[in-house]
Amino acid sequence: MKKLPVTRYYGSKRKIILDIWNLIEQEKIQFDSVLDLFGGTGTFAYKAKLEGKQVIYNDIFKFNYLFGKALLQNNTTKLTQKDVNFLITKQHGIDYKYYVKEHYKDIYFLDHENELIDIIVQNISHLKSPYKRAMAFYALSQTAIIKRPFNSFHRKNLSLRTRDVKRKFGNKTTWEKDLVNTFKVFCKDINQYIISNGLKNKALNYQALKCQETADLIYIDPPYISERGYHLRYHERYHFLEALAHYDSFLDFINPNKKNKEVLINNSDEFENKHTIHTQIDKLIKKYHDKVIVFSYRNLGIPSATELRKIFEKNNKSCKEYHLHNHFYALNRSNDKLHEIVFILQ
Repeated sequence: MKKLPVTRYYGSKRKIILDIWNLIEQEKIQFDSVLDLFGGTGTFAYKAKLEGKQVIYNDIFKFNYLFGKALLQNNTTKLTQKDVNFLITKQHGIDYKYYVKEHYKDIYFLDHENELIDIIVQNISHLKSPYKRAMAFYALSQTAIIKRPFNSFHRKNLSLRTRDVKRKFGNKTTWEKDLVNTFKVFCKDINQYIISNGLKNKALNYQALKCQETADLIYIDPPYISERGYHLRYHERYHFLEALAHYDSFLDFINPNKKNKEVLINNSDEFENKHTIHTQIDKLIKKYHDKVIVFSYRNLGIPSATELRKIFEKNNKSCKEYHLHNHFYALNRSNDKLHEIVFILQ
């Protein structure tokens, strides 16, 4: 099987996607199209594309939508060496802004790295092909993620990189790799994932409840809210990437009260609020009551598995439940009590 893209993203299902797909095949479900409502890294959607299904990918965040556009909607376009050279070079005739360098000093990256991010993201906007723009943005985002402690942007913690101390976590060698060279690697990397399955696939950028698309099979993998109460929202983890996706306008949305200067674009608690998620899941199940639904969920979450089963029964969906053990979640390797539950609703 062709390799799946490697993304360092909280909650990624890359390591268990074959198990999930095997369950679908085991149930002998007949379907030609897939709607991945909470697309994220696009692991499920990309697997469906490889399997010859028509894919509709959706995600609330624009940066994820661009990932989907690059990997799923795009069938043939690739980045050339000429494109990469253009992206990493300051161009004559472009009036560069330095929003990241000026506003995010000592927060996530070193000064020269901030300036390079400013230059690359603005050069991206000058690529003529929308697919090349999406691919280049994917490469820049993966570069930014891999150079971050914990692969996220929820803390002002550049000092974790710069302090000269022994560390029991993280990958300082990766953090200190040259940003331009890392970006080049990801530009080359994404090219190998560009394939055509002969179908017209598409990427969308909606809140899950506002997405009007449908398909034969609906894949639902909502955010995980721990039963322990504390919940770090996806927006908090990846707001910086969403800022880069809205480079021309994000300054107006910086929260000055947060040390990490969180950018509030698309700051939604849809499916990430323990008081409303039960109702929202109920609405989704009701909306797609006549479709096959594959609902991927972690145990020890809100709602509980028992509460989910009640929602499914309320909406007259027959339910088969499978538990996937013996794997680690991306960025959550220490928690051996967590496992995946896959509900197949017909």
